[in-house]
Amino acid sequence: RDASERRLVFPAAAACVGMPWWSSSPAPGPKSVQAEVVAVIPKSSPAEAPVPPPPPGPVAQVVPERFAAVEHLSVTELQQLQANVSAMDDLILEESKVKDLLQQLKAVRQEGRSVADAIMDREPKLQEAAVDYEGKREALAQLRSSVEAKIQQRQEILQKRSPQRLGVQLNARAQDAEQLAEETLNQALDAGAMDASGLSQFRQQFMQQKMKKHLNLALKSAVESCA
Repeated sequence: RDASERRLVFPAAAACVGMPWWSSSPAPGPKSVQAEVVAVIPKSSPAEAPVPPPPPGPVAQVVPERFAAVEHLSVTELQQLQANVSAMDDLILEESKVKDLLQQLKAVRQEGRSVADAIMDREPKLQEAAVDYEGKREALAQLRSSVEAKIQQRQEILQKRSPQRLGVQLNARAQDAEQLAEETLNQALDAGAMDASGLSQFRQQFMQQKMKKHLNLALKSAVESCA
């Protein structure tokens, strides 16, 4: 269990059982009763890691407690100074700390202007790089499409060169050659008597078709045996 237990045992108060007043028998002794108390102490949870403080931000300049330029002025002059906002601004700008702040502000503005100028100088190069990137991306897409087409053509060629397809094609060529040989023979029989030249021509065509048939059948058998 998550909670640990501690068992505390202590004797309870003695139960005094008295006898009637008329009985002369001594009262029996007190009986001790034990009571058991179970205290459940919850398990302590692990200490959580402290949250780190936020990073320090820019520190504001402390407003000066004294202005030496107004310490020697009378009440009337101070009232006049308070009524004249331009004179008060000129007096404030003459303070050394204000001058330091103005100098820092000038430096920050100069730095910001330098950064802006650098960005503006790089903008044409960035645009040129973006155009170049788009061109290369389109060229890459065209190259990928061409490669995929070549792969598809290769797959089709490999399928055409498979032993099963080659066997079917060779068998069909053998049948075509056999059919042409039969047609040549039938034409010779229908022609009747032939001279020596016609008989030689018939024999040459008939033998060529028969040789073509057997050659295709032999190639088919070799392809199927290699597969």
